[in-house]
Amino acid sequence: MPGELTELEFSLDDVIGGRPLTPWTVDLPTLRGFLEEVEKLIKGDVAGASLSDSRLRLEEGSVKLVTLVAHLLAADVRSDLAKLEETGDLDAIQPRRAEVVELWQARTRRFSSRTYSIQTSSAHRPLRIANTSQFQHGSENAWVSVEKYLTGKVVNAGGKQDPNVHLVLADTGESVRISATEQQLGAEKENQLYKDVTLRVQAEQHVRTKALREVRLIQFLAQASEADERALANLWQKGREAWRDVTSAAGWVESLRGNQ
Repeated sequence: MPGELTELEFSLDDVIGGRPLTPWTVDLPTLRGFLEEVEKLIKGDVAGASLSDSRLRLEEGSVKLVTLVAHLLAADVRSDLAKLEETGDLDAIQPRRAEVVELWQARTRRFSSRTYSIQTSSAHRPLRIANTSQFQHGSENAWVSVEKYLTGKVVNAGGKQDPNVHLVLADTGESVRISATEQQLGAEKENQLYKDVTLRVQAEQHVRTKALREVRLIQFLAQASEADERALANLWQKGREAWRDVTSAAGWVESLRGNQ
């Protein structure tokens, strides 16, 4: 019932092409991504969390999403945001919510005009995420730089403002967002969408949980069949060079056996 729902507000502010971001100027990929991230933040790691009964309004004033969600779920969100406001520690809140806050904070540092804010009914002021925010993990030294190979299916690639690749990992089914550049994506001769690929990436990995963050593309690797064909062609070329002065293979073998 509507009376059992509680309001939470999420705002995205930015200036793109000299124009403020509004419900009338926002592009579909940006809006879709914002909606997905808001949903992830609200649900967090709450077991069985569902937004099937939620309601949503898109309002003026940047891109403002006014959500109405179940009271208990909203209270859980408010509790986590209060902890984050008080401590600045991303480890103090649910991991999936921390991922969204960390993603938004990283994005505001790449695009200084962008800010995010979250307003709950019990908060006197919204939680604001900007390029000056200093939210971090209390166990920050648990993250180390790594270089890895990720294999899976590309389910999305591109982006006008923030190019990236979304890869569903073959071994776990987990979806990983990998930052890229326009040059890297444009250099691919074949459309990799919905294809199985192996990517070489740089990332930060948590030494205990093995979670990845700040994943960045280094290169698309050739598929195994393509690599095998190239290797075989190279072997044939080497063989032709090695046997160039041999007029008879059978005679060469006989001479090795001492029969000639």
